[in-house]
Amino acid sequence: MKAFVTGLLLASTAIVATTSAAMAERTLRATVQVAVNHPIGANVVTFKEKLEEISGGEMSVEIYDSAQLFKGSEVPKAVASGAIDMGVVLADEYSGTLPAAGIFSVPFLFPTYEVLAKAADPEGDFRKAFDGMIGSTGTKVLWWQDYGPVQLLSKGEALTSPDQMKGKLVRALGKPSGDFIDAVGGTPVVIGGSEQFMAYQRGTVDVGMSGTTAVESRKLYEVMDHVTMTNHSLAEFIVVINNGLFDSLSDEEKAWVTEAAMTAEQSLRDETEANNVASAEWLADGRATVTELTPEQVTAWQEAAAPAVDVFVKDGGDLGKQLVDAVQALY
Repeated sequence: MKAFVTGLLLASTAIVATTSAAMAERTLRATVQVAVNHPIGANVVTFKEKLEEISGGEMSVEIYDSAQLFKGSEVPKAVASGAIDMGVVLADEYSGTLPAAGIFSVPFLFPTYEVLAKAADPEGDFRKAFDGMIGSTGTKVLWWQDYGPVQLLSKGEALTSPDQMKGKLVRALGKPSGDFIDAVGGTPVVIGGSEQFMAYQRGTVDVGMSGTTAVESRKLYEVMDHVTMTNHSLAEFIVVINNGLFDSLSDEEKAWVTEAAMTAEQSLRDETEANNVASAEWLADGRATVTELTPEQVTAWQEAAAPAVDVFVKDGGDLGKQLVDAVQALY
């Protein structure tokens, strides 16, 4: 009997210890629109692994990938409401309620990777203004995911002149990219990233718009055989967390999350340019016709798209102008 009681006490102690450990561990649930083998999804895995490492397992991350919980357009509200703790979202998805959030889709505003890197400086004017704006929605920016420049996709011919856009239905990422399409004579149709393939296959739009690596990873070259390297805007994703949840973290937990986020951000930024160049070369190797624009052709696109910049500043108000000025000061 004594042995039985002792065993029972030991078992009870083990259960209490296990329960305490489980209670001490905080699990963050993250929604991602792409698979974890996609650069954006893999970057969330980098965050997960780093957070679990530096917290000694006290914090963990559950990743729900491939839009199994929420589509991109649903992420801002889902995170703000607490329906999910964290989410990956294209910055443009906030532009419906915050016009200035579409800054990354303003045509030809970010001419080089170097300008974007400067804009991403956590201590810089642009970063502080942008992240503060997103914070007003109930979601806090943890880190940026630099996915690289956006290109135009088409069937049958390369789009080397803005005149070729007239009368065409064109995939838009949000309002600023829609304003760009309007400026060059096309008709914008907002289509989510995960919905592109079917839209192109069914002919929902005549012209596509996507990041270079997405053309490879989403196999868009199977339904769009021409990629014109306009580099006219950026596919910049942000990872956001519910404001209330972040505020509820201890100072130590906040430090862990912030360190893991910055590690993930820098990791992807270091890889982005090489990944985009590699994808362009891979596509050009018999999978699609990849067309580089001449300086004269780029100038023609810039001139045609100029009205879209004016629309952005008008719609974005003082904050929109502040962000444009902050970027241009980095040239």
